[in-house]
Amino acid sequence: MHFNANNETVSLLLLLGLTVFMVGVRVRKPLENNWLLFYWLLLAMITLTRQEGWFDFRFIGAGLIAGLMLRFEFMNWTFTRFVMVIELMAFVYVLVGGWTYLMQA
Repeated sequence: MHFNANNETVSLLLLLGLTVFMVGVRVRKPLENNWLLFYWLLLAMITLTRQEGWFDFRFIGAGLIAGLMLRFEFMNWTFTRFVMVIELMAFVYVLVGGWTYLMQA
């Protein structure tokens, strides 16, 4: 397998790099960070408009909802950790699904 560099694969590779950066932001910065909200909205728009079907919108939507819940924090610590795990699973889905698509392209 080799990397076929075209507009689609390079865009997806940049999105995967942004995802890794956002995981670092989620781990290191406070929960009230706006960057993750913008990331999830961008990813939702990309998922809805791309016809190639990089990602399943149900998983992206779960990440978006988890990001919104964490941004507007009103939960106790246990439930907050549970929502963080859901968001991290959505991040892993994006990374694994994107990498799988890159290797097949």
